[in-house]
Amino acid sequence: MLPTRASYVEVNTHALVHNFQVMRALLGAKMSIMAVVKANAYGCGALEASRVFVEQGVEYLGVATFDEALELRACFEKVPILILGFTPDHMAQELIQANITQTLFCEKQARHFSQTALKLGRKLKVHIKIDTGMSRLGYFPTPKAAHAIAQIAQLKGLELEGIFTHHSNADALYKNYAQKQAEQFVAFVDQLKGMGLEFKYQHMANSACALSMPSYGMNLARVGLALYGLHPSIYTQDALEKKGFALRHVLTLKAQIVSLKDIPAGRLVGYGEDYYCMKNTRVGVLPLGYGDGFSKILGNKAWGLLHGQKVPIIGGVCMDQCFIDVGSIKAQEGDEVILLGDPASGAMGAGDIAKILGIINYEAITMLTKRLPRVYLS
Repeated sequence: MLPTRASYVEVNTHALVHNFQVMRALLGAKMSIMAVVKANAYGCGALEASRVFVEQGVEYLGVATFDEALELRACFEKVPILILGFTPDHMAQELIQANITQTLFCEKQARHFSQTALKLGRKLKVHIKIDTGMSRLGYFPTPKAAHAIAQIAQLKGLELEGIFTHHSNADALYKNYAQKQAEQFVAFVDQLKGMGLEFKYQHMANSACALSMPSYGMNLARVGLALYGLHPSIYTQDALEKKGFALRHVLTLKAQIVSLKDIPAGRLVGYGEDYYCMKNTRVGVLPLGYGDGFSKILGNKAWGLLHGQKVPIIGGVCMDQCFIDVGSIKAQEGDEVILLGDPASGAMGAGDIAKILGIINYEAITMLTKRLPRVYLS
């Protein structure tokens, strides 16, 4: 099916399969995989990306919010889905009815969810979050927390299926802090085991940890960015390549030239005074802008790839359109420009966008909005 717009995100599903298989081979058959598909599967489209991972035998899907979970549950009736973030108390009934697993880090909320589940004649599966150094959500690994978790385990409306923590800087060159987090978590899980509390799933590895650190006896890894062909850092890329593996590029942002004009010297291009034509300039208009997640700041800094040649983005990026200087390239309306792609081709990669905007590659792809159609190569 042709896209509904002349700008779209192209997703290579063969690359998604390859990256999943790389992580499966790297982690080993005994390690279950949770495919993290939050934020619209990092810009790749949550439903279609999840479908690929489900077909590959993924054990769990991970999301950030209830709405994300519900979108997936409508298409995947039996696949386990974990909400990694907070869900408000008033959503408890819908959460339980949809058979979605919830992260817990508060005894008060645990009691509320348990009471709601019992009224429905159901049990809610939960994973307990432990804060070993991220300083975000979760219990500190203390005797007091162990007691609180033991109390939660007594609640008849809950099934304590999992326990997990999250690394702060597993993508760093030196792993001292990450190792300390891992050791604290393992010791705390052992402490709970000594109290008679055991969990089906114990997990701490995000993509960075999975790519560059040992498993520490865990049996589930939460893989996000790596599935989409990107690395958390150059250090995780080096670690993977030393093991003989490589990820494949997944996401490409494309737009067609919808207008091509010879703009005379002395005229401005776009709003304000961001670009002034010092000479006659052949300007192409592309139908996407900051309303699609292509930031205004990219104007006069970024580039596109037209017929294999770099063309600069000129002027300020508008909400719905932006401009390129075609130069002497033989171009016509309808020609396609790659605005984010495989850097090996000369295209601007997620890392390039991140450097220009002062962000990280995660944000460069997740900020691409849903109003851009997704086209899947299979």
